[in-house]
Amino acid sequence: MRSFFYKAHDEAGRKRTGVIEAPHREDADAELRKSGLRPYFLHDYHKLKQILHRKQRKRRQMILIGSAVTTVLAVMFSVFGVRYAGRERAPRIDDYKRTGIIEGNPGLIQADTKQQRKFALDIHGVWESFCPDVIQGIEVTNILMTVWVTRKVRNLSDNELEVLASNAVRALHRQFGANACTLLVVEGNDRTILEVNYNAITKSTRLKSYR
Repeated sequence: MRSFFYKAHDEAGRKRTGVIEAPHREDADAELRKSGLRPYFLHDYHKLKQILHRKQRKRRQMILIGSAVTTVLAVMFSVFGVRYAGRERAPRIDDYKRTGIIEGNPGLIQADTKQQRKFALDIHGVWESFCPDVIQGIEVTNILMTVWVTRKVRNLSDNELEVLASNAVRALHRQFGANACTLLVVEGNDRTILEVNYNAITKSTRLKSYR
């Protein structure tokens, strides 16, 4: 069985998102339609992440190639290369928006269901109790939560931010039951500063900081 991320409209025209288990994409589509949904986006969840990572690798390769075009760029690369050696690139919010995974509008709470909205409001309350006015907006699906934050997030230590994010992504799993969940913390409109992945099968949490 494979996991498929979907976006669909229900009979009332409301948007629905989630993950469905099926042997093939066609089976997932048929199952969704059988339950009264009209899917307009249906893709293997793990492959979506692979596509995003491939794009990121391609960009890094283009940067390295471009640095060899002129002597000036070559010198710049030699000066700053050591500082950034081995540093992973943060996920780009524009990439997620292009694939349709998120709407990507900071400044408000975005959710397709009342349950998702209530969950987002609960997370908002917890984070605000630690650092008032830190949250700019939250978008929630059953497998992905994006938290946009203001510059006040810098008042939190790395450890405090990581604890908040880890607890939030585990709460996302408990609430909606997905096998894999991801949380992105985005400063401003597009600068990802923290990515947290939770695997329900291994019960492990992986953090990548880009601060």
